[in-house]
Amino acid sequence: MTAVNRKLAAILSTDVVGFSRLTALDEETTVRELTLCHDQIAARVLEHGGRIFGSAGDGLVAEFPSAVQAVRCSVEMQRSLLSRSNDLPQDRRLEFRIGINLGDVIVSGDDLLGDGVNIAARLQEMAAPSGICISGSVREHLDGKVLFTLTSLGERVLKNIPKPVSVFRVDWPEENGEGNEAGSVRSFSARFGKDQPSIVVMPFDNLSGQSDEYFVDGVVEEITAALSRVRNFFVIARQSAFTYKGRFVDVRSVGRELGVTYVVEGTVRRGGDRLRISVQLVEAEMRTQLWERYEGAIQDIFEFQDRIAAQVAGAVHPAIRSAEIEVAMRKPPSSLRAYDLVMRAYPYLWGHNKDAIKRAIPLLQDAIGIDPTYGRAHAFLAWCHAQNLGYIWTEEPENDLECALSAIEAAAASIDDDPTALTATGGALSHCGDQESASAYLERALALDPNNAWGWARYGWVASYKGQPDRARERFERAMTLSPADPLAFNMRMGLALSLALAGDLAEAVSIAREVVTKHPEVTWPYRMMTAWSAMSGDVDTARWAAKKLLAAEPGFTIQRYLTRPVFRAAPQWADQMAEGLRQAGLPES
Repeated sequence: MTAVNRKLAAILSTDVVGFSRLTALDEETTVRELTLCHDQIAARVLEHGGRIFGSAGDGLVAEFPSAVQAVRCSVEMQRSLLSRSNDLPQDRRLEFRIGINLGDVIVSGDDLLGDGVNIAARLQEMAAPSGICISGSVREHLDGKVLFTLTSLGERVLKNIPKPVSVFRVDWPEENGEGNEAGSVRSFSARFGKDQPSIVVMPFDNLSGQSDEYFVDGVVEEITAALSRVRNFFVIARQSAFTYKGRFVDVRSVGRELGVTYVVEGTVRRGGDRLRISVQLVEAEMRTQLWERYEGAIQDIFEFQDRIAAQVAGAVHPAIRSAEIEVAMRKPPSSLRAYDLVMRAYPYLWGHNKDAIKRAIPLLQDAIGIDPTYGRAHAFLAWCHAQNLGYIWTEEPENDLECALSAIEAAAASIDDDPTALTATGGALSHCGDQESASAYLERALALDPNNAWGWARYGWVASYKGQPDRARERFERAMTLSPADPLAFNMRMGLALSLALAGDLAEAVSIAREVVTKHPEVTWPYRMMTAWSAMSGDVDTARWAAKKLLAAEPGFTIQRYLTRPVFRAAPQWADQMAEGLRQAGLPES
């Protein structure tokens, strides 16, 4: 038996985002531009000691003897390609995605084969436009050797790859690579119009006993929200920060994984009517610290939260005045008990299943009973009823629609200065089918808090429902940047998949949906979209597989019931296409 020739290599895979759409717009110009871009790529690969060994359509695959050389090359490629595309109209630019893996490969003549190559291709598919994704095996070889921030995206299940793969994003600066990792963070942030300190508020330690966990989380939520509204900051969303809860982590690791220069840590102790909050501000790379302690009556909680945000902001960015924090303050509820009930409901709002919503609704109703003018409680109640509609969790859709609209009306008068409540209201209106009103609320939320990852994600869904896939993709990518480790990242990924499906890239949309259901088997609604998209693309086997999974999870699913979703009212053609795909997969009509 002939021995198989193998070797270890760093594999770089690249392709063009939306190439089919570009060729449909102007085939000759696009192909000519692709050839010139491939010439640039080939020159960069040669400069960094690599070799191109494969091509298919708009994609190229190269090997390098070193992971460091591959990553440095990928950044130089993106810089030169981005510079070239600046002269082209926005809708005609060729944006490349790059994936890099270090693995064992099979040598077959001049070709390389095996999972080592396949993983690089899957990582490339995950990358954002002009983005670079690398595997954990590459990341292990980069410490101290590159000047780019490497942000963890967690473990991902990749198509046809048996084991999950650790994935990292390379946050490359657009200028030539001078400076340190903090400089890379600033350059990366600048792509979204930001050039300022980056910060994360970590989960605080609860010193009061297990029953107070929700209260402590609420303190962190409010401090994060206040800092997020200061325009001079780039603030990581609480959802990503809370993935570290209960874990001992080094602040330097946190800084590198989330791409931030400052970390806020703290403790909360509540006893009787007394409250003590201790806060530590740490510069992540140098670990320099600043301590503050706040102690007083429990009723002082709102003042404490705002004062902490002001102190942190002033320490990180001395030019920020207290007046800027005051602008960011949200009017507190009139009752601490009502606030307490809303904080108890918080974890259930993101449960993404109907049982969690059932637990949240009575808590919010009790809060409203205590304080009928509490706008955030009304907004969250609307969000709960709207989720029942949007995900078809309700047996009484008309009742949930009426409850959602009633709660929206009650919230409207008192949430002008609360981005979280505005986002909840906008998201609820979107699920209820009113995309124009939803846009208005979400735009107000994002004007107040441009770091609002949830707001950008809901704004992305609105764009998809309005048939604007390019805008949707941009908004989802911004949301994922602001919350790179978000437990609900799968929702953003499915939104991105929908934008791709609407743009005609059904195969990529199905690939993302498969990734989501593999990693999150408890979330079943993506099977609906996966079934329809697979059938629409002609992949009948995948469509029937997804339909079988859907019926196992939701035995009562019917096409007729699916079409009751209010979001379909504004897009009847899209609804008809989805319905036909579901029929082709064999799902019941009624």
